[in-house]
Amino acid sequence: MSPEVGRERPGSRLTRVYRHSLTRFLFFSGIGLSFDLTVLLLLQRYTPLPLWVAVTVAFVLTYALNFMLNRWFAFDAAHGHAGAQLRRFLPQVLADYLLVVFAVSLLVWLGLPVIVARTLSATTNAVLNYCAYRWWTFRDGAARREDAGVSA
Repeated sequence: MSPEVGRERPGSRLTRVYRHSLTRFLFFSGIGLSFDLTVLLLLQRYTPLPLWVAVTVAFVLTYALNFMLNRWFAFDAAHGHAGAQLRRFLPQVLADYLLVVFAVSLLVWLGLPVIVARTLSATTNAVLNYCAYRWWTFRDGAARREDAGVSA
């Protein structure tokens, strides 16, 4: 029996971590959250918009960005039918939107700064969003990788 049997190649564990959809989702979620907070901060500072409108505008722009980044890069689902993915994505976004507006409004009412409130709401929604993206919105990407023998 060869001494190489059963041994992992150097870097293979790191490759698996990188290729996992959760790792890529977290990376692109960080980009999305940075974008969301920047837009929200700019709207709060330079416009007279009420808080819920500023949160809504930042949320919509961020989710458009997140959909594209996650579809193309995190979940390898660009081969799937975009219309079907969008139809699955919209209820997810609506539920997430309601949770975000409620949480941000409540936390600001309780005295937290809006950026802290938005960051906390994003953190708590990340688990729900990953599950929704992975097993609902982009499920065809996950199925394709599993058929190819790649762990998602």
